Amino acid sequence: MKRAQVAALLAGAALGLAGVAVGITLSRKEGREAARRMLEKATPVAEQARQVGSRVAKTASEQYQTLAPKAAGVISTVRAQAPQAAEAISAKLPWVSPNGKTEPAQIPQ
Repeated sequence: MKRAQVAALLAGAALGLAGVAVGITLSRKEGREAARRMLEKATPVAEQARQVGSRVAKTASEQYQTLAPKAAGVISTVRAQAPQAAEAISAKLPWVSPNGKTEPAQIPQ
């Protein structure tokens, strides 16, 4: 057997044993009562998490609606200025021009 298969079998066996242990614990009256108490304590926390999650999603959506058009404008401006910037750089530093020649590179628009 390959290592991955052995690891999968061991993980499955461990998960099965954990399930049996949980089943035995919950089959006893004390285990059921403990699980019920734990769920009662977790319910308010889950509700708070749900409310916070919805507020975070709403805020993120609002910020996206505000910032997305600005980001698109910045990107289009940078793309429009890129050819002139490349020509200026290659004119100042001819040995790093992309065409391998000493004259500035001509970038089609």
